[in-house]
Amino acid sequence: MKPQAKIYFGAGMTASGFAFLAGLIMLALSACRPEPPPPMRIGMNVWPGYEPLFLARHDGSLGETDFRLVEFSDASEVGRALRNGTLEAACLTLDEVFYAVQDGMDPVILLAMDESLGADVVLARPEIKSLAELRGKRVAVEVGALGAYMLTRSLQQAGLTTKDVTPVYLPIEKHFSAYQNGLADAVVTFEPVRTRLLKAGAVNLFNSSMIPGEVVDVLVVRRDYLKKNPERAIALRQAWFAALAQIRQSPHDTAKFMAVRELATAEEFEASLRGLHLPDEAESRVLLGGDTPKLLASAERLKTVMREAGLLQQDIPLPPLFTLPEAVKPTP
Repeated sequence: MKPQAKIYFGAGMTASGFAFLAGLIMLALSACRPEPPPPMRIGMNVWPGYEPLFLARHDGSLGETDFRLVEFSDASEVGRALRNGTLEAACLTLDEVFYAVQDGMDPVILLAMDESLGADVVLARPEIKSLAELRGKRVAVEVGALGAYMLTRSLQQAGLTTKDVTPVYLPIEKHFSAYQNGLADAVVTFEPVRTRLLKAGAVNLFNSSMIPGEVVDVLVVRRDYLKKNPERAIALRQAWFAALAQIRQSPHDTAKFMAVRELATAEEFEASLRGLHLPDEAESRVLLGGDTPKLLASAERLKTVMREAGLLQQDIPLPPLFTLPEAVKPTP
């Protein structure tokens, strides 16, 4: 018979004392580990072009410990939360990004998420046949950057200004009821409300396909967060493009999932996506990368229009917006 092995804890060391010492060592080691960086909180409102983020979360590529998707009722709240520091990143239209920069923010564009090619609209009652007939009419519009921009650009087509109409400022969730209840003659809105209004008989007077390159949704991140966590930004971009690939491979199945937040059917959601262009990874490099990013030219035109319309109160530098995360030097 083999002798039983004996464990010695040292002179005067009991088993409980050894366990206590081991616990102290583990505690000391854990104290030496750096704190994990806070999750990237990404804010957005309801919009078909943002749904691939939720698809990526559903598939696990945007883990909850690293990324949090925070939903708001409208884009104005998203911009406000970014300014207040309760978000690290936000999904915004380019014009909304300009307002953030004007207010002192220092964002970086990580993704050109989509270009609206008809999903943003000015809809009116059937008896209103043209934009010129909006003179003196009540127009429901969000209190925010994109609503003001779309209203201004549409009225410009008819030689009108916002002084020629009566804006009725309402959040997106009240646009449909305002039309139904006769509180507005026309509505400046976007998907998914666009589809509901068209079904209710509204007519399309103006849409974003008439101003190509001007209504672009982007995902921006605070520069200070990006400098400390460039790996998070890179992971987010990879998850986004993987989600787009999945949508291309299984358009109907993914539409079933993404339509839920939009309160739409899969068919309605697929139709709304046809009003958007979602750049793939290769196109994104052209839009955001290099010495002369393609999106920079569109952004400069947009800034000029906003300045001339009085929507932007000061000139803002645009090249700093175009800094790919791979080019950022991490800071401790």
